[in-house]
Order: sequence, then C-alpha cells, then structure tokens
Amino acid sequence: MNKSKQFNPVHARDFLFVSDLDGTLLLPDGTLPEESKKRLNRLIDDGMQFTIATARNYDSAHPILKGLNINFPVVLFNGVYLADFHSGEILEHTQFIDKIVIDSMLDLAKLSNIEPFIYTFGNQHQVYYRKATNAGSTAYLNSLEKDGRVKQVSEFVFQEEEHISGFLLIGTFESLQSIYDSLKEKHFDHLNLYFAEDVSMKGYYWLQSFHQQANKGNMLEKLVERMNFSINKTLVFGDYLNDLDMFRVAGHSVAMGNALPEVKESAHQIIGHNHQGAVLDFLESIWKNP
Repeated sequence: MNKSKQFNPVHARDFLFVSDLDGTLLLPDGTLPEESKKRLNRLIDDGMQFTIATARNYDSAHPILKGLNINFPVVLFNGVYLADFHSGEILEHTQFIDKIVIDSMLDLAKLSNIEPFIYTFGNQHQVYYRKATNAGSTAYLNSLEKDGRVKQVSEFVFQEEEHISGFLLIGTFESLQSIYDSLKEKHFDHLNLYFAEDVSMKGYYWLQSFHQQANKGNMLEKLVERMNFSINKTLVFGDYLNDLDMFRVAGHSVAMGNALPEVKESAHQIIGHNHQGAVLDFLESIWKNP
C-alpha cells in the first residue's frame, strides 16, 4: 500500500468518486438503506460527482439504488457496459466472448462436474444455467431468486442475436484450479479471468470471466473520456479482484477494511468495513472538512 498518498479533501470538488457495490457501498445483505440514499443524495445535490462501477447488471443494480440522484453514466457488469443510470440505455459496450471459447470452457467444466452460469445479451440480459451442483452455486442461485433474467435450460443453446458477455463457475479450489489453468493457457489473449474465494461463502471459489477488454478500469477510462474528465481526478472504492483494474488507472484508490489482501495492498488508503457504511462516512468527512 502506498501510505504516502492520502487523499487531500481540498481537492474533493474536483474529483469524480466511483464506488463498487457489493462488499463496498452496499451492506453485507446487498442493500442500501433509505437513510444512506438520503445521505448520498445530499452530497450529490451539493455538487459531489459520484457514480458506480459494479459487476451487477442494470436489472440487478438499479432496483437497489433507485432514488439516487446519480448524474453520471454507470459502469456495469464488470466493465462490459456503460449505461445511463436512470434509463438503463447502454452507451458503450466492450467486446463479447466467442462461442468457441464457451465450448472449450464447457468441456473443461464437464470434466470437473462443474455447472456454469452463462450471461448473455441480446434483446435482453439473460443468465442461463442447467443445475446447481454444490452449496456454493445453490447459494448464488438463491441470491438471484427475484432476478427475472435467470433461466434454467437443459442445454446451452444461444440465439444468433445473443452475445455472451461472461460466465461463472463455482466450486472448491481443487475443482476449479485445473479449469483456471487451462483457460488461462488456451485463451490468455481472449479472456479476463478472476479466481478467488467467494466472499460470502467460505470454502467455495468463483472462477468468473469476461472478454479480455471488459474490466472496470477500461470502462472507467471510456467514462471519463466521454465526460471530458481527467482520469487523474478519479477516486475509486473497492474490495475485490475485479476492482484492481480501476485501482491501476484511477488517481486515488480506497480499499475497504473487508477487502481481499491483494486489494488492500494495491490501495492508496484503507477505510472501514462495508457493514459500517464506511464509504459514506469517508465521503461525508472529506466533503465537510476540506
């Protein structure tokens, strides 16, 4: 961690603040209380430039954040999309995963008895799965219970207009390690892979992938370019591996107290835990005490 670079509140009004959601701005149960929305809106209405960058899709993120006065585009699905916060209109999107790569992944997953979740975008977003084969994937499926995008299928058959934006495998470290190694070796030039322990279900790991060009850092750069803003005047909050790409390009990076060790190591400073509402406390402190 670069402890010598603490954020100077004097510059707060010149910065764009970008927060991850799960494990960062949201409580551990995946909610943002109404009182927190009011606090954040007071800051935004007073001139704070704020937006989000999340692994969630619009259909998942917007219902949680509805009521916020976010005026900037939002980075969604780990940087696959840049969208208007209020309408969900996609303003920019990155490249998608080739279906031949998905076939390769499915062959590897079958050998380890892992059933994937596959995300697509066509006329609408979809999350396809065949079945949940372990406690980790069952927990993830339960978390999507009210998500209308989820569709169980007998086989993965995609329509011509459907683009594959990502996939997720959930299992033990041992069951996923060989898949990760093989995908990294065979498709290093095509996939952006994340392999880490599930923060909400210890003992299970997530192997998640998007197109190599799809990450929060790349889409943050597109966002600031679109808004005629300087990337050096961005401050980002995060807790997980997929936030590291933002940390690398942003002017200032802040890790949560509950963040993975490698995220803390990469941050300019560390604040409290998400269950304490540390992001809001930090934002209020720098805004009120320049």
